[in-house]
Amino acid sequence: MNALRLDRFQVSEIEIENTLEALQNEVGGYIEVVMLSDKAAMIVNEEGLLLGLSPNVIASAAAGTLIVGNALIVGVDGEDFTDVPSDIINRIKKKLPEGSISKI
Repeated sequence: MNALRLDRFQVSEIEIENTLEALQNEVGGYIEVVMLSDKAAMIVNEEGLLLGLSPNVIASAAAGTLIVGNALIVGVDGEDFTDVPSDIINRIKKKLPEGSISKI
């Protein structure tokens, strides 16, 4: 599945398995889903505040609320996670300096 990884310092387009284990590995623990729109969601560490994870300015700006630790943006189709929509990628690219999103 194509996703955007937002860590504290950069945004990367990544390919990730669409499994709970892979998502938990990316955010470092149990996942919580923050809906961004009807077709995109941000996956964050559910216990990030309790664990004292550092604020993620990039993810917080995208979500409009405080996000700590690493985050992923993925697409949503009903209850399933899917590839992040290209219009979401383009919207985030417009908010960042040119060349800020790397492909991994």
